[in-house]
Amino acid sequence: MRKSFWALAISGCLLAVVVAVPAAFGQGGFLIFGRVSLPNGQPAARVRVYIETMSGLKRDVLTDQEGNYEFRGMSAGRYRVHALNPDVPEQFSEPAESDTTRSFANRLQINVYLRLPLHGEKRDARPGTVSAAEAAQNIPKAARKAYEQGVKLQKENRSQDALAQFNQAVDAYPDYFQALTERGNLLMQQNKLVDAGADFARALTLNNKYAPAWLGAGYCELQRKNFPTAVAYLERAFAFDPNVPLTLLLLGYANLSLDRREEAKQCLQQALKLNAESAARAHVYLGEIYAQEEKFKEAADELRAYLKANPQASDAAHLKTLEADWRTRAAAPKR
Repeated sequence: MRKSFWALAISGCLLAVVVAVPAAFGQGGFLIFGRVSLPNGQPAARVRVYIETMSGLKRDVLTDQEGNYEFRGMSAGRYRVHALNPDVPEQFSEPAESDTTRSFANRLQINVYLRLPLHGEKRDARPGTVSAAEAAQNIPKAARKAYEQGVKLQKENRSQDALAQFNQAVDAYPDYFQALTERGNLLMQQNKLVDAGADFARALTLNNKYAPAWLGAGYCELQRKNFPTAVAYLERAFAFDPNVPLTLLLLGYANLSLDRREEAKQCLQQALKLNAESAARAHVYLGEIYAQEEKFKEAADELRAYLKANPQASDAAHLKTLEADWRTRAAAPKR
């Protein structure tokens, strides 16, 4: 997930440390390197490390006995790194993203930490897994360049310029499902839900395992207040990438809108576990659930947690009033 339309989203709960190391690396491009650690903190020897650019270029390498890996001769740009343990398939890392602007002397270090699945995760639903559709892509240079420029402009909040670049990318390569998805996000930001939905649908015909497209399609249905369909789409997004807080936040909201309180509660609590900062709004929805259950102290505590994290929220005054009301109700004698 990238910044721009997804204002609430960050790239998952990244268990990675990005460090710039002051050492020379000659003139052969960038060296991207680091160490992979097991869940117990020990070096992860002979595990597979994957690196990919935002345009889809991919490479992989095994770590050495000390858990070290490196990719030499890398070009400037933004990269995503993740690792899998072939001997213990349930161990995997969250994808960590960084870019060469953070490097020093052409060296960029990204340390990666393997973890075990969270409760309820499917073993085969590991983040960062490359689908057959992605592996089969042969993206023309012009399309890739336009896409990367569009991503850059998105981060700079230059939505119209980014949209023009994504249009160029899709024109040059009509099967570019990543560009279709990003264009859909921008169109959704402009409330052009029909056009956005068409882009997400097209992306999913090209790669029906692409979680960002399912997420975008689910958000479209939320905007239309078509909650059952939104739940179905967001559940697909979760199945293909269970570590995106925004997916769980929106899935919680959609279930709450259907009065599926227990399902909503599980999703919202899991979103907060993944990343309490990006999923902070989950506290407000949890507060609503507890209030409906007449657990007013718990409801007020959820609002307090949200206001502590977001004191300048646009609806802060309303939420403070609501919190006070729920605390009054919590203190009232039971009938």
